[in-house]
Amino acid sequence: MLLNKFTIFPAIHLRNGEVLRFDSGDTATAKDVPTDPVACARQWIEQGAEWLQLVNLDAAFDNDLDSNRETIARICALGARIQYGGGIRSLEDVDRAIGSGVERVMIGTAAVENPQLVAQAIASHGSEAVVLAIDADASGEVHTHGWRSRGSVQAAALAIQMRQLGVTTAVHTSIQQDGSMTGADLESSTELARVSGLQIIVGGGIASMKDLQACFNRDGIDGVIVGKALHSGALDLREALQVTRRKESFEAALPSWKQDQQQVWNRFGYELIEHNLKKHIPVDSPPLRILDAGGGNGLDSLRLARMNHRVELVDISRQMLDDARASAALAGVGDRLHTRAIDILDIPEYYDRDTFDIVLCHNVIQFVDDVNSRLQGLADVLKPGGFISLVSTNQYSLPYQAAFLEQDLDKAFASLEIVDQYNPVFDLDAHEYRPDEIIDRLDSMGFTLEKHYGIRCLFNYWGTNELKEDSEVYEKLRKLEYELTERYPYLLTARQFQLILRKN
Repeated sequence: MLLNKFTIFPAIHLRNGEVLRFDSGDTATAKDVPTDPVACARQWIEQGAEWLQLVNLDAAFDNDLDSNRETIARICALGARIQYGGGIRSLEDVDRAIGSGVERVMIGTAAVENPQLVAQAIASHGSEAVVLAIDADASGEVHTHGWRSRGSVQAAALAIQMRQLGVTTAVHTSIQQDGSMTGADLESSTELARVSGLQIIVGGGIASMKDLQACFNRDGIDGVIVGKALHSGALDLREALQVTRRKESFEAALPSWKQDQQQVWNRFGYELIEHNLKKHIPVDSPPLRILDAGGGNGLDSLRLARMNHRVELVDISRQMLDDARASAALAGVGDRLHTRAIDILDIPEYYDRDTFDIVLCHNVIQFVDDVNSRLQGLADVLKPGGFISLVSTNQYSLPYQAAFLEQDLDKAFASLEIVDQYNPVFDLDAHEYRPDEIIDRLDSMGFTLEKHYGIRCLFNYWGTNELKEDSEVYEKLRKLEYELTERYPYLLTARQFQLILRKN
């Protein structure tokens, strides 16, 4: 059973009709959360959760199997998709859970003690309705009956056995990490995915956006369970879902993005950006170390790698990076282009201060939150005297886009106050900045503006795409754009701005 996208499961552990949370997997010191479980579930749904994980701890501890039934039914009625576990010991338990509105049941203890139940459940309800629950300690030994018993089986062996019975997904909870707020045991989960062939949902330890992003950049990891971090406020669910969906949008958009890159305006944009960059890189420059932050499938990186520079390409989308590596290999510059699948916010965690001669941040800031933090991170890894090249869509261009391209004067008037615009390629809203906004932000971080360029000052507004493909017309436009790109005031209304700022 594959989710087809990385999924965040807000977790609600129920005991005696109340929400419970753990500290480092210690059931003896578990604490009730002072909130109504139905209200808690409704809150997560209102913040955008599509799935919830419900665990009936009374049933898991082999106590009262029915104590939370009414609460579970009320949560199921809220409309979210429910992944449910705790006390599933028979096919009747599976039938009853699914009959009450649960979409998927997690089977843990019974998978160890009665493997045939898993096969029966899959036969009755399909593999998508059954998830293996693996609760394991630091040695990899599986615990059962609410963690109170050891099953004398290793997580990998259990996962492989269940894969043979038709299971496709497992929730892997590292007991010592659960509720610890110290990060997931991601190495164990990734290795479990590798050896078993199962898609793994990581449980236990998620405390921050960084923990979350580390999970969705790993092969075989399909989602995460988050409980204490949400209850304590350490992680904002709405923000976490937004970041996750943004990554999914970039991954899903790769074919459309590559097609869009071949449009005449984009081809020219890349050409002009490279032309402007070369004005700031001496022709006889030795190989420079360059960071392309959020560089996608690497068209800017490839141009610099062909100039014999060493480029580190960082992006949140592994599919984009896979495409970049393939293009670099075909271009014969694979040894000069290295990739890393991380959010640009985490760049200072992976690279030392004062590492790079040049940083590129091209068409990134319009898609991210907390722009200042990301720009500060890029500033930290740039050497003093080095420069950042920043490209983004230009808020000043929006009325021209509406008036000339869409022939919509009402929209052009409204665009005078617009700061967000829908991007159909990535299926996301993009924030339109003014160049002076970004100049001021980087000035406060110790940068000096070296040059402000306009990218496509007329190209977007004049003529048809078919006409622009004519070689004679293209050359005339090219000559004009090369002149306008740095000529004031024409550069102010270009579709994009390119800023070159030197670090003091």
